[in-house]
Amino acid sequence: MTTTTAIKVAEIIDAKERHARAAWSIITEPGDGHAGALVQQLGYVAALAALEGKRSDLDAIAPGLTAQAQQWMPRLRTDAIATALRKAEENGIRLVDPATVPGLADLGPHAPHVLWVRGDVDALGAERRIAITGARAASSYGEAVCADITGDVVAAGVTVHSGGAYGIDGAAHRAALMSDGATVAWLAGGVDRMYPIGHAHLADRIASAAGSALVSEVAPGASPTRWRFLSRNRLVASATQATVVVEAGFRSGSLNTAGHAASLGCPLGAVPGNVTSAASAGCHRLLREYDARVITTGADALELITA
Repeated sequence: MTTTTAIKVAEIIDAKERHARAAWSIITEPGDGHAGALVQQLGYVAALAALEGKRSDLDAIAPGLTAQAQQWMPRLRTDAIATALRKAEENGIRLVDPATVPGLADLGPHAPHVLWVRGDVDALGAERRIAITGARAASSYGEAVCADITGDVVAAGVTVHSGGAYGIDGAAHRAALMSDGATVAWLAGGVDRMYPIGHAHLADRIASAAGSALVSEVAPGASPTRWRFLSRNRLVASATQATVVVEAGFRSGSLNTAGHAASLGCPLGAVPGNVTSAASAGCHRLLREYDARVITTGADALELITA
């Protein structure tokens, strides 16, 4: 997962490829392994042609595809694809090949079909990348510790990735920008419509900052859903070299991100809190059950990606 030099990510320029990848990002939900297997075997353009032609032999390519195609077909609308591409053009959103983004290939057939990026696409190929995430209902302690750790890591030239949510995510993005550092926000909806809406201004700041970007695997205009939030977490974990959870409840969604990081073999860290604080119960669980490293400073976090 760790890279030692910055990687040049690639935009998708070919018109047919852009259309096909946009189509697959619309007709399937994030992480759909059936679709991933199909496009890996046929390529995006040929796979879309096979679906449009309602081929009856899809099961010969991979078991279950014919039945799966029945779920995809209602979303296969030419106007929706054209609208998404038009919105991308109007809003300066660029389409990036996920295969050129470090770490995402580790997801195999569950990798995204395309990344819709608003901002600096090269942010995704930064030499050093760390995920800093945590509870939406963060305490003042959690936000303060997050700001300190984030400030230290961006000062060392590390790009901070998070999920754009309230609480720890927002604190990480803001601290990175305040320190003149770079940050990437992975969204569960389209990058043209920030969720939560209260972070719309923060989204604009991220999109316009050097080395920073808003990223999503779903098309512009798409709404976030519970499943898309959970699925988005695998991208945060795989696109970075380590994950630090600053504050999290026992069943916090941040533990989902941590679980993805652990399954990918990426280093995992957690910030301890007061043992009586429910807001830190998830971090203590990571330390106890996931063999996470104790993180108390930015130097601790940097050790995760330099070891």
